[in-house]
Amino acid sequence: MENIPANVPLLLTINHPNSFLDAVLVGAYLNRSTYFLARGDAFQNKIILPVLKALHMLPVYRLSEGKNNLSKNTETFDACQAILKERKIVLIFAEGLSENNWELRSLKKGPARIALKAWNSNTPAKELQVIPIGLTYEHYSGGGKNILINIGKPVTAKEFPENDSEAFFVKTFNQKISVALIDLIYINKDMIEDTPFHHKFRAKFQQLVKENKSAPEVINGLHELSATATFSTSMRLKQTLLFWPLYAACGNITKQLIKSKLFFDSISFGLFLFLWPVYLLLILLVLSVFL
Repeated sequence: MENIPANVPLLLTINHPNSFLDAVLVGAYLNRSTYFLARGDAFQNKIILPVLKALHMLPVYRLSEGKNNLSKNTETFDACQAILKERKIVLIFAEGLSENNWELRSLKKGPARIALKAWNSNTPAKELQVIPIGLTYEHYSGGGKNILINIGKPVTAKEFPENDSEAFFVKTFNQKISVALIDLIYINKDMIEDTPFHHKFRAKFQQLVKENKSAPEVINGLHELSATATFSTSMRLKQTLLFWPLYAACGNITKQLIKSKLFFDSISFGLFLFLWPVYLLLILLVLSVFL
């Protein structure tokens, strides 16, 4: 986390390959107050709305969620400025919606507009630094995976010309962040899960992690992987025997709850966190009978 400076407002711009789990992973490593921008349709459920607010989540609405909701985005972006004014952290997924893949899609305008407004202000938000963060997943099918969190160097206002139009700034900003993210993630738009090449990719990923390679070394090693490379396709089982039944149960429950594979990891992970204390208690009760 050496590229995460302290005591300055930060805008974390992250690629978005795996739904809610992306925010959970990055947030778990931050020791500062962080606010997350999330898709607006999740905030329409009044039951979970208090939970989302407690988790510091802010809604961003799309046209598909109703024209009447688009005006609410102004409130969200104003809230971002208030947060940055307090030298806190705003996390935004630069690609917008999430997709399970190994590529970088076109960036949305939101991150650039937040940065521009902060840099043009006369508040502590003017000190904003933008941190690109790249996420690379070994796979998207349940537990037992390696995940690389690669943190780029801060981007500051000094790197952009002054007095340019907003449209030109957005274009320049997105180009700079895209270039940074491309260097931070593994990109292969043609890779499909559970194919022979993906098996080689997983084996290489596991090998590099086992060798304690740094994040840049892992990315370089993965990019050196060619379709003709030969690696063992045997996948190591990371779930311990103790928790395998719970992993399996959470996976089966998730399949019944949702149709989209996109949210599989996020929902099953949430179920695991919620159920593992109960599961552990049951194990202890069973053991107490025999001990």
